[in-house]
Amino acid sequence: MRLSRSTRALAAITAVATALVLPTTNAAAADEPPPPPTPGATTDFGVQSTALTVFEGYFGTDAGGRPMWYSVQMGTPGVLAAVDPVSRQHVHTAELPESSGAWAVTQANDGKVYAGSYPNAHVYQHDPATGQTVDLGAPVPNQTVLYGFQAGTDGKIYGGTYPSAHAFSYSPSEGFRDLGQMFDGEQYVIDVAIDPGREVLWAAIGSHGHIIRYDLRTGEKRDILPEARRGSTAYPADMNLVGGQLVLKLSNLQAIVLDADTGEPVPLVNRDTGQPAETFSLTSRGTSRIAPDGRSVYYTAGLDLARYDLIDHTFGPVRDASGAAVKAGGAGVGWGWLDGSLYALIGNYAGQALTYDPATGAADAYTLPFPYQPIDIANINAGEDGNIYTNLYINGSLTILDPVTGKKVTQSRLGQTEGWAWHGGKMYIGVYPAGRIMEYDPTKPYSFGTNPRELFSLQSAYGQNRPVAFVDAGDAMYIASTPDYGLWGGALTRYEYATGQYTVQRNIVTDQGVTSLATIDGKLWGGTSISGGGGTDPKATEAKLFSVDPATGAKTRELVPVPGAYAITSLIAGPDGKLWGLADNTLFIADPTTGEVTYRQQLPGVYSGVQDELYLNPDEHVYASLDGNLLRIDALSYQVTVVRDSGTYRLAQDKQGNLWFRNGVKADHGAVQYGSHLLRYTPQADACPKSDLRADVFTGDVDSGVANRYRPDGCTVNDLIRDDQPWKNHGEFVSHVAHVTEQLVSNGILTAAEKDAIVDAAGRSGIGG
Repeated sequence: MRLSRSTRALAAITAVATALVLPTTNAAAADEPPPPPTPGATTDFGVQSTALTVFEGYFGTDAGGRPMWYSVQMGTPGVLAAVDPVSRQHVHTAELPESSGAWAVTQANDGKVYAGSYPNAHVYQHDPATGQTVDLGAPVPNQTVLYGFQAGTDGKIYGGTYPSAHAFSYSPSEGFRDLGQMFDGEQYVIDVAIDPGREVLWAAIGSHGHIIRYDLRTGEKRDILPEARRGSTAYPADMNLVGGQLVLKLSNLQAIVLDADTGEPVPLVNRDTGQPAETFSLTSRGTSRIAPDGRSVYYTAGLDLARYDLIDHTFGPVRDASGAAVKAGGAGVGWGWLDGSLYALIGNYAGQALTYDPATGAADAYTLPFPYQPIDIANINAGEDGNIYTNLYINGSLTILDPVTGKKVTQSRLGQTEGWAWHGGKMYIGVYPAGRIMEYDPTKPYSFGTNPRELFSLQSAYGQNRPVAFVDAGDAMYIASTPDYGLWGGALTRYEYATGQYTVQRNIVTDQGVTSLATIDGKLWGGTSISGGGGTDPKATEAKLFSVDPATGAKTRELVPVPGAYAITSLIAGPDGKLWGLADNTLFIADPTTGEVTYRQQLPGVYSGVQDELYLNPDEHVYASLDGNLLRIDALSYQVTVVRDSGTYRLAQDKQGNLWFRNGVKADHGAVQYGSHLLRYTPQADACPKSDLRADVFTGDVDSGVANRYRPDGCTVNDLIRDDQPWKNHGEFVSHVAHVTEQLVSNGILTAAEKDAIVDAAGRSGIGG
């Protein structure tokens, strides 16, 4: 009996996914080549790169009063490192289990050091006296990041959270106290300031700017940011309370100064020109504490060390005895004072430091030995050149692995890669946070700025900061991007290889980011996410599928392939010539001519916010990464097999069909994954490459009405019926078909009735006659 298409789909949907237990091998030592790909096996190539990413430093003391830099660093897991600023020696490293790093660090007045982590949003307490580090847990439920730790009295600290914009406190005697959401509808309390004597806290709100003055005794909240700046996407990113004034670094790297109680702007004066100003350039993580002179705070502006005077409100670069600007070399990420001299940590990635003596103007730049850590892999690309490219989360370093020899080369500071693709031997790369599009030729020496070089940026003019998907369309590259913080509406960009010209269609689907692209039959298809930029809530309600005429750039169709889906994270040309897509945890198949969805199926797992992927493998199956699972989807029956049930993220496929991914562990809230190991899965050997994938079994041109299907070795029933071979006579062909189908019955692949139908079709085929 012939199965109807709807019966086959129902069978696939209701089938129980099968989990495979696979062997895992470790790659050989660095001086030996790794094992060759083994069908059905997973090889762990280990940590691809260690690097230094210092988010913030706090200048404190150890238990004996010795000066100490405490820095929070990215890693797997994140760490708190202690370095002596005088001897310039590394003293101690404390791991922050189940974290990937921390954005906040401070030392309470009882000597305990605190770090606030991501993606689990826990507070860690480190005791310099004992060297012990304790995970105190989450101060506010269901958060992912903690920010802006500041010390109060009696061993108390304060901080802020994302994504619910709460402030909180912790003390050893009281534990955690949730101070509540600081601004309704916002997601970030990105920094706090505290006046413990008056019991007043200030909360800096992003991605739409507000400064909330919060009375800890009465609970009164007032927004003191000048009204003209409220709600702006140039939001306060760092905040310091110094001498009754709030020095605010905005996200556009300009600073304003406000009266801490009234919010009135402080009139500023450029020290070099004497001219009044509303803002000044500030690139550091805030300012230093007040200098011994009682009136100065220091910061960085570009590469220069600079000073703001709290009394006369002047600002400008610091100059040495000769009158030359003192060069800091980068952005300050930590500040301290010792014996009248300023100590600063400079930059995130090299352990740079600076000491400056205001009395003499003397400055000393040097490097501190913060320990390098394994860093989470942000993205993976299987190159046209056979190498595997991995990019580090936030840190942005690029590692190039030769999978045959196992040799690796790491290049620094490419930037956090959101998407990439190849054309003509060159790699095209999308880099966060500035939405930069870069071109890299791996056959030439790596020299950042020249190779790779920036082609253009999508941020300032088009409000895009994450170019997440690329597709090569022959004469042009199409780029899908999502919006910047506080904004809605992604973009589709077309870049012409020959001319270098590019065109950007912003909001091609209203208020939705563009997250996936595919070309099929000369038509470009795109998928969207309802998400806006960071710190926003969606305006749209369900993700869209759209098509574009490459000749004109005009959008030709827009539809909803999966009702209620949040994001379409992957689109491919499927094994049947149709458009396959992944929307949340639903596989859909659409007619590439009309866009009509012909099939939907839920896959094992849930959408978890990462860029889940689909790939058409040389074995004709479609592989998917979803919620840490690696799934194999039968192109004929749509039956799903769970190849791996955890630790599979950021899938990529090389030309041989090997699947590359990073490991990962879910955080407590289930929304974020992290992992620093690169792994390779080699699919089972396919005994019949380029299989006959017609939906039914045919003998010649006679349709048997029996659904075509795979044998475990990768051969379809159509592959096994050799109707393309010369036969002595018709009877010999029919006998061949009978023999093949009898074996398939004995193996449980066909039923006896299906066998009879195929043999009957062979008898009617005329082959061999």
